[in-house]
Amino acid sequence: MIATPAEWQPRWERFAARMPELPTSFGAASGSSGGGSAILLNTAAANAMQQIPDGVVIQISGSLAPPEIKHTWNVVGELAGSDPKRRHEAISLSAHMDHLGVRRPVAGDSIYNGADDDASGVIAVLELARVLSAGPAPKRTVYFVAYGSEEQGGLGSRYFIEHPPLPLENLVANLQFEMIGRPDPKVAAHTLWLTGFERSNLGPELAQRGARLVADPHPQENFFQRSDNYILAKRGIIAHTVSSYGLHEEYHQPNDDITRIDFAHMTAAINAMHKPVVWLANSNFKPAWVAGKNPAEE
Repeated sequence: MIATPAEWQPRWERFAARMPELPTSFGAASGSSGGGSAILLNTAAANAMQQIPDGVVIQISGSLAPPEIKHTWNVVGELAGSDPKRRHEAISLSAHMDHLGVRRPVAGDSIYNGADDDASGVIAVLELARVLSAGPAPKRTVYFVAYGSEEQGGLGSRYFIEHPPLPLENLVANLQFEMIGRPDPKVAAHTLWLTGFERSNLGPELAQRGARLVADPHPQENFFQRSDNYILAKRGIIAHTVSSYGLHEEYHQPNDDITRIDFAHMTAAINAMHKPVVWLANSNFKPAWVAGKNPAEE
């Protein structure tokens, strides 16, 4: 139970709008009954609670509304591999197509657009799908995936991993594109960064092939664990998120809109990923986790 003066209310609402860290496991531990709840009390109620002697059992009751059933969708495109000996191997390029919808108005605006988070990533996946399908068919199969309900805890990617279009051991690598619509001032112009860069040899190999890709300059934010890539990584798949999010103030706010997108940056960044992705889809290279860095073993 938490005492919440009226002036704290906006703080709690901002906290509730933050991206949650995706769960590291998807089943309750043996004997566990699940998580708890936070009960917010106004000042008067909190003061009254403090007067109750220790050891007194308090019973709180309430009524729950019937659960509301909602639906979400994934969109999956497949570019079949051309090599009969290699087409069973695949890479996936992904982003999430959901955002926060309609919420509490900020400055009169209640529509949370999500232009950077993550329409920019969806554009990257669509553009790479366009150029790869227009060229020679790659030797490996390529999946282009737009997940639903990432903001609700990675529901789309969790469904994908439980109902994969191929055996998971044949999924060589995943690149998730997340918030690439604006440059990060902590890295060079038109540069992207890769979450968990130090965890596998995928990032360094792509950089050697021309990708403008560096290590995540915000390790304290734990971004590797905060997008759909982590759902796949927990199953041992080499999966990272490509981003250039510079911790801008429009994150999860209504003013994350198209007027703030830097199209020159986004275009240059996507173009720089094209040839490295083509190389990955045609090469014999199979990325691997660095010893001790495999999320499936943590």
